[in-house]
Amino acid sequence: MSTDFRLLGKEILACDLFDGRLADFGISEHVNPEESTKTRRCLTDGRNYVWVFVDDDGFVSSLARYGFNAPGRILRALADVFDADIVSEYEPQFWGFETKDEWDACLEEMSREDGEKFHTELLKYLRGEPNDIRPGTIGMCQAEVAKKLVELDSTLLLPINKDKFRNLIQSTYEREHAVFVTLGPREKAFVHMIATHEDDLPKA
Repeated sequence: MSTDFRLLGKEILACDLFDGRLADFGISEHVNPEESTKTRRCLTDGRNYVWVFVDDDGFVSSLARYGFNAPGRILRALADVFDADIVSEYEPQFWGFETKDEWDACLEEMSREDGEKFHTELLKYLRGEPNDIRPGTIGMCQAEVAKKLVELDSTLLLPINKDKFRNLIQSTYEREHAVFVTLGPREKAFVHMIATHEDDLPKA
């Protein structure tokens, strides 16, 4: 489990995060000889930690939380000291969008393009032509599902039935191969406890 973060509003030199100004908040650098590098350094409050990634010019490019680790205290200190907003990968601003609607529209378009590309490769697979569907992938499982469906009804290959064909592939794959996990109240509470939720991120 991991979450990536970005500091918004200004470029911040990574060295400034490690010059001692965060000590008043009980935050310091943790050096792990096997993982720490010039472009990957760690801040800790003694219990939780955040990895800081540094670009070629020495500025903070991103932050990351890994494992059962709640770095809210560290992130709040960064926001206060450097007068910066912090967003997670679950927020549109992380990806350069102003609103969730803009982000959703982009994701929908990307999904549509990926779906069209996969369908093209799927047809190649069903015709026995070279394709980009790789063994051991979900795509290959879906291609095998598609092959069985076509054996039962070859009209699914007609362009007019493309949407029907794709929906049948998805529903059959989910029924026969996908595993869905439902979290109970205790599991949800545990996840909430260990994760820094986007709504809890500090703002300058």
